[in-house]
Amino acid sequence: MNVASRVSRLSVAQLGVVLVVLVSSVFGLVYFVKALTRLNDVATANDTLSFSDREIAAGNSIVVDQQAAYQARALIPHSESYRVVTGETVKDATPLTLPFVESWYRYFLMPRRPAADARWIVCYACDVSKLGGPYSVIWRDKNGISIGRLR
Repeated sequence: MNVASRVSRLSVAQLGVVLVVLVSSVFGLVYFVKALTRLNDVATANDTLSFSDREIAAGNSIVVDQQAAYQARALIPHSESYRVVTGETVKDATPLTLPFVESWYRYFLMPRRPAADARWIVCYACDVSKLGGPYSVIWRDKNGISIGRLR
């Protein structure tokens, strides 16, 4: 092989590499711009959320009433325990409400701790006759959720 053919083969290979790098760079730049646009759309959507929606977050698919969560946190003292008792007739419940509402309140009401014999009750349409004593309602909503304590 002479020097001229070796140089031309090398030039074709180099040209191929340059072409691949150029196409990859253009492709990457286009998708980078698309990603930034999508990120801006997500940020705009998050910006429209209220403070409550941000704080409750995924709990919005579990809890029926944000106000009930805030009332429970305001009414139950930090040093007291509580329990979440559910019934079957919660109005406007989602398929996630009954299976997960107790776990969600455990997170939301920290440092308060759940206990099976707690006097403070978050009642999601529960049967109050099965709570173990006279139940004094302190807060109630239209969905059948109440917050109270046993006397």
